[in-house]
Amino acid sequence: MKVTTSIIIAILITMPISVMGASVAPPPQPLHLLGDHWTPYDPPTDFPEGSTVHIVVRGDTLWDLAQQYLQDPYLWPQIWEQNPYIKDSHWIYPGDPVVINLAVEEAEPEPVAEEVEPTPEPEAAAAPEPTDTRLPYPLGNSSDVYCFARLFKDESIFGLTISSAETMQYQGHFTEGNIVYLNGGAEQGIQAGDRFFIFHRMREVFHPASKASMGILYAQVGQLKVICAQENTSIAKIGLACDNVSIGDVLLPFRPIPVPLVLDPEPTDRCDAPNGNPTGMIVFNREDIVGATAGITVMVDLSEAEGVYPGQFATIFRDNPVEGMPRLLLGELGILTVEDGYSTAVITKGWAPIEVGDRIELK
Repeated sequence: MKVTTSIIIAILITMPISVMGASVAPPPQPLHLLGDHWTPYDPPTDFPEGSTVHIVVRGDTLWDLAQQYLQDPYLWPQIWEQNPYIKDSHWIYPGDPVVINLAVEEAEPEPVAEEVEPTPEPEAAAAPEPTDTRLPYPLGNSSDVYCFARLFKDESIFGLTISSAETMQYQGHFTEGNIVYLNGGAEQGIQAGDRFFIFHRMREVFHPASKASMGILYAQVGQLKVICAQENTSIAKIGLACDNVSIGDVLLPFRPIPVPLVLDPEPTDRCDAPNGNPTGMIVFNREDIVGATAGITVMVDLSEAEGVYPGQFATIFRDNPVEGMPRLLLGELGILTVEDGYSTAVITKGWAPIEVGDRIELK
């Protein structure tokens, strides 16, 4: 059966962006055209008076909406419960409405102050017009900082492990909503309500130039929250699954990781000479993608010691294969987080395929 090009394009445009590597069920089928967008659902058109209704845009997730509206991403199930037409929480579609709350308290009117004749003020010089009216924007999204990877030189810091799961007799991997059991409890300082990052051990990472070990790569596969703690064990619920969660995955205490707010810097021109700022190298990119481009998260070998800070930008370049010729500009990146001996970043501009081993120069 033939499908027209216009329908294919429409479906691709309306497909949501899932978290990197997320192990989720296939998208609901079939899609149908509802108004000006495609969806597999039958969303409501009438809402209770006072409701807050968010129209889904490309890239939205229930996790992000809970953070945006409820200031706590772990409250995403509350939003899902308010929208029973969404059959699978992993799949929401641009154009569909999402009810965030079902009632809004009316604020009492403020008392009207008695009008007082203002005292004339002496004329003051007009304030200067702002020279930069741009608004800062997030450098990335929550998956860039919560669902990427980290390097660890000392693996002894991982004392807490997922040792069992409620459904392990018939389920090999685990995801959001699954119950897991931890090898630490009240004796180890664990208590109900504690949150943890979940890490899955991957491999050792070596510097592309020096070949020295940079540490062991751990994928950030999710987060969980402790439901209750026994003496030396705990029961927890997975609240976010970026990828498969497995028995043996290790935990570290949760800490909020803000996405930097930035303003676009002046783009580097191919005629610009090197600026003399610290230079480094891309040492890893998400999923070892060959020919990375804009939107891909990477690790670089610069950190606080070189004056790096979240929200800083850098030029990506490659030495010219012909000796004595100007460098080759490849793109730009922005720093997301600064870690011990390295930083994570997102490629913001890619004018050519970018590889591990390509160099960067801080702006």
